[in-house]
Amino acid sequence: MEALSKLPTRIRRLLLEKTGALAECEDPKRRHKALDSPLRGYFSIRVSRYRAIYTVKEEELANGDVLVHVQVVVVAVGMRKEGDRRDVYHLARKLIRQAGFELEDDELEDGAS
Repeated sequence: MEALSKLPTRIRRLLLEKTGALAECEDPKRRHKALDSPLRGYFSIRVSRYRAIYTVKEEELANGDVLVHVQVVVVAVGMRKEGDRRDVYHLARKLIRQAGFELEDDELEDGAS
């Protein structure tokens, strides 16, 4: 991820350590802050003013059981700048939409028309 390479070395190292630790924890959905609408289903790793926004993919088996292997997908990395178009949460929403996924506010907009 290009955004990760642009971060200060110390911040990048800490974010990578925290992301790597998710594979070893029992429930990566409870490890970091769960985000609210419109980013519900995504989570935020915090290092100083920087954030890595990620989601956890689970696989449901044919018998209905959920396979507990963790695939963490980091969708955005950047600095928290509330109210700024370069804010990491604004960037995450944009990247998620570009990947073709809907967000909760997208559903609200569709229902409002």
